[in-house]
Amino acid sequence: MRNPYPSIERLMEIQYRIASRVWKTLQPLPRPPRRAVGLDAAYSRRYGGLAVAALVDTASGRLLDYSVALGEPALEYIPGLLAFREAPLFYTAVQHLREDFDLAIVDGHGISHPRRAGIATHVGLAIGKPTVGVAKKRLHGSEIRVQDPSSCSSHPCVLGYLVDDESRRMAYVVLPSRRTRNPIYVSPGAYIDLGSALQVVLSLLRGTKLPLPTHYADKISKRLARMLDEGAVSPRQLKKGLRRIEDFTGG
Repeated sequence: MRNPYPSIERLMEIQYRIASRVWKTLQPLPRPPRRAVGLDAAYSRRYGGLAVAALVDTASGRLLDYSVALGEPALEYIPGLLAFREAPLFYTAVQHLREDFDLAIVDGHGISHPRRAGIATHVGLAIGKPTVGVAKKRLHGSEIRVQDPSSCSSHPCVLGYLVDDESRRMAYVVLPSRRTRNPIYVSPGAYIDLGSALQVVLSLLRGTKLPLPTHYADKISKRLARMLDEGAVSPRQLKKGLRRIEDFTGG
């Protein structure tokens, strides 16, 4: 596969420039979001990357809409450079939503990143909306625990936070539910500060391992990638749009 991107060093330079822009955007959210979109991607063995944007009503938790983008990633997976692999698909999926939203939650890191510019930061600056990164693994920073999982009296439970080399907080470490031992890492992407990002994510963890928008995006992307590989759906059908929301809201 031909790589249209410049060298890794050049991509890192781009991220440093992005980081220099994002700090002034990290402000408290003026009001809770009414509608939030989750962004996640899965991979088809036959057709490449499949990104899903899942739109959720934050009050009811109801899935309102979803859209899909399919394409061959231009870059192999390189830790710290996920944005250059998946963000173009996320941009496309968001553009295909039929309704607007207030905030995006991205499967990946925001400023809790070696260059303070994870995929949630890329996406947030590109779409000009508050964006939160929710990652399943720590990528950068030292973890400071303030609570042991066994001492959590309720869930979601904040276990601690991540700090950078200058002891600045970059992310919160959250145990989403009693059903998992694996924490998630919550960091601001753009246009939102760390405290607001945490509050949004806590409000959308409703017995799920991920906040509802990315819970649905994860569920839909994996199922559609599997359907593509099984021949149950074609890329043409995906481009025309599959709107059977009820297929993804149970369980």
